[in-house]
Amino acid sequence: MKPYTPLQQTQMSLVFELRHLRQLCATLPQRLSCRQASTSSPHSNQYPFPTHARPTPHQIFHLPTTATKQDVKSRYYDLVRIHHPDSPHCRHLDSAIRHAQFQSIRSAYDYLMGRGFTPSGSYDPAFSELDRIRRAQEAHRRARARRREAEFADGFGRKREWEASADDRWKDRMIFFTGVVCLFIGIGPGIWSSTQYYEQVHTAASANLAQARSEAREYGSERRQEIRRRVKENQENQDQGRLSTDGNDSEDHT
Repeated sequence: MKPYTPLQQTQMSLVFELRHLRQLCATLPQRLSCRQASTSSPHSNQYPFPTHARPTPHQIFHLPTTATKQDVKSRYYDLVRIHHPDSPHCRHLDSAIRHAQFQSIRSAYDYLMGRGFTPSGSYDPAFSELDRIRRAQEAHRRARARRREAEFADGFGRKREWEASADDRWKDRMIFFTGVVCLFIGIGPGIWSSTQYYEQVHTAASANLAQARSEAREYGSERRQEIRRRVKENQENQDQGRLSTDGNDSEDHT
C-alpha cells in the first residue's frame, strides 16, 4: 500500500477530529446527564490506556496482531471518543497526561495503518511522535507555500477565465472598426502625398523631355542654316574666283 503524504495524514487527522466533535455534539445531552457518574468512576472505560511502560500499538488499541485495518479504524474512533483530551472519560487525569496518551494513540494508529515505521521495524512511541511532528511541520510548510503561490497567482500570474458576452463582442467589433478607420486616416495622407509627388515628378520629367526635344530641334535648325550659309558663301567665293580667272585670261589674249 502506498504511504499517505503528510498533507493526506493531516487531512485524515482533521476528519477524525471533526467526526469526534460531531459525535460529541450528538451525545452532549446524554453525556451531561451521566457526567457525574462518569467522573465518580474514572477508570471504568472499555479501552483503558495501558499502565505499563512502552506499550505496543496492538496493546494500546486492545486488538490482536491479526486485526485488519478496518478493525484499527473502528477501534481508533472508540479510543478517540474515550481518550481525547476534551473527553469527560479522562477529565480525572492531568492535562499533560491526557495529551501524551492521545498522541501515543495517534502514533500507534499511524503505525498500524502502515505509517511511522522505525528503521529497526519495531514500534517506538517517542520516535513515532517525533516523526508525526516532523510530518505535521512539513505539511504546514507545504500548505503555507501553496497559500503564497495562490496569493501570487491571484495578484499577478494567474489568468482568470473570462467569457465574452454579446455586449462585449459588440464592443470588440466597434473597437476593431474604429482602429481600422484610424489606420486609414493616418496612412491616407501619406499615400495621397506620395501619389501627388510621383505625379509631379512624372510631369516635370515630361516637361524636361519636351524642352530637350524642342531645344534639339532649334539647335538642329540653326545648325542647318549655318551650314547652308557657309555652303552658299563657298559657292560665291568659288564663282568670284572663276570670274577673276576668266578676266585675267581675256586680258592676256588681247
